[in-house]
Amino acid sequence: MVAHLPPATLSSPLRRALEPALVALLAALFVRTFVAQVVAIPSASMAPALLPGDVVLIDRLAYAAGPAPLAALWPTGAVGRGEVVAFRSPESRRRLLVKRCAAGGGEPWGGGFVPAGTLMLLGDARAVSHDSRAFGPVAGAAVVGRAVAVLWSREPGGGWRWGRTMRRVR
Repeated sequence: MVAHLPPATLSSPLRRALEPALVALLAALFVRTFVAQVVAIPSASMAPALLPGDVVLIDRLAYAAGPAPLAALWPTGAVGRGEVVAFRSPESRRRLLVKRCAAGGGEPWGGGFVPAGTLMLLGDARAVSHDSRAFGPVAGAAVVGRAVAVLWSREPGGGWRWGRTMRRVR
C-alpha cells in the first residue's frame, strides 16, 4: 500500500516562488491588454501637447464597446473631435501612433466628408506630422484608447522635464 502525502507537503520552494510571479505576470498582461497601456512619444508631431521623450498613459477602456451593465460602471463613448488617441498605424499594424481627432465619420473634411466608421487623425505640429493627410482616414476599430496623462518626460538628451510629469493630456 502506498501512502499519499497531503498536497501542502508536495509544494516546493521553487513553486512557492513562481506562483506569485506568474499571477503578477498574468495580471500585468490583462491590464495592458484591456485596461491601460504606456506609450513613449518618439517625435515632435504632437508638439506642444506631447513632446519627444514624453511617456503617456493610454486608457484602453475609453472607447471599448461592452455590455450595458458595464457602461454604468465605466462610461465609454465614441472618439470626439479634439481628443488625443492612440491607434494602430494603417501602414504597420504593430506600430501605435498618437494623434488628435480632427473629424469623425460623416463630418466635413477637406471639401468632402469623412467616411462613416473612420476618423481623420492629425498631429498638432502639422508641418512634421505623418498622419491622415498621408495615409487617409483611420478605421474607428484601429483606435486603441485615449491619451490621458503624461506619466513622465525626459529631454532627448537625458534631463527630466519635471513640469510635464503627471500632466493631463489636452
